[in-house]
Amino acid sequence: MMRIVQLIDSIHIGGAEKLLVTYSQEAERRGIPVWIIGLRKYPGNSLEGELTAHGAQVTYFTANSLASLPRFLRILGFLRQSKFDVIHTHLAYANILGVLAGQLTGIPVVATLHSAGLEMRPRNRLEGWAIRQGATRILAVGENVAEAHQKRLGKRKIDVIPNAVADPATLSAQEREALRTQLVGDSTRPLLIAVGRLTAAKGYLDLLRACAQVRQSQPHAAWLIAGDGDMRPEMERLIVELDLEGTVYLLGRRSDVPRLLAAADIFVNASHWEGLPLSVLEAMMVGLPVIATQVGDVPAVLVPGSGILVPPQQPASLAAAVSMLLEDPEQRAALGERARQHARENYNAAAWFDRWMKLYESCVQSRHSAVGGRK
Repeated sequence: MMRIVQLIDSIHIGGAEKLLVTYSQEAERRGIPVWIIGLRKYPGNSLEGELTAHGAQVTYFTANSLASLPRFLRILGFLRQSKFDVIHTHLAYANILGVLAGQLTGIPVVATLHSAGLEMRPRNRLEGWAIRQGATRILAVGENVAEAHQKRLGKRKIDVIPNAVADPATLSAQEREALRTQLVGDSTRPLLIAVGRLTAAKGYLDLLRACAQVRQSQPHAAWLIAGDGDMRPEMERLIVELDLEGTVYLLGRRSDVPRLLAAADIFVNASHWEGLPLSVLEAMMVGLPVIATQVGDVPAVLVPGSGILVPPQQPASLAAAVSMLLEDPEQRAALGERARQHARENYNAAAWFDRWMKLYESCVQSRHSAVGGRK
């Protein structure tokens, strides 16, 4: 049995991190052991509990700097002692350190690209160089993500395996009503939800401005935002400025997002850039109609009849789409059902996990071939 270690920047709430929960769930069903290395640890992190609940062995190697030599030496020692067959890296710091560690230990490395957004910081330039020079295979979570990175990776081939999500949570009618009442005080209010870190990339200020427009014709609708981040103070100020108290509910970091999605009526994503957002797939999987911006691989996911696409950074277009669905329950139901069918057929976790395993097997075979060729 192959020994695969996942190396990631942090064990925290985020798309790449949640993907490892799905990976751990599928591995547990197959009796496959899971090792995860985090480069940063957050106190009281519920995501770590989810991972360990599915049998994952989580180890941290933290440091104050990417260039920390003591931390890197500890990682090298752990990799050598554990005799891993493949290192699978996620996000910038992990891609850099994982590729370097792979070069020194002789362990093949799969480096993953999770977002189409390219920030030209020194770490991203270093990441591009490291992946280009040392990754055994390069994996993107969607076609658009691969296209966005191809220029900086030159002639290197990028494999594409779209993200996937686990089977959705289910709520009885009574549980759904109780949760809606708990969240907004009245289970009959139309409930919209957005999920993700509170960062500029997610377009939450656009979302709040769209909400203010929608409220003029739909004052009873309530908006939930699940997530936390640096933009929360700015969002709180805008909520007061737009008089949205009692309309918008900032839920903070939540460990029950699948239940929140199952309790909602419409999912909204206002991102300025994306990869292939797991939150959109999760919403589709539970049968929510999705309104999302035309960024990253979202247009490839929301095929005709499964959701509504709007231009990014245009709150008025977002508001118009939301108002249209709030006024048309039949269309909401039709979009939600088509979304559910499409997600379950094309983004189920079992098939996705099998594709990851085949990629690992090809890395191991390539390594054995290379070693045999040097004899």
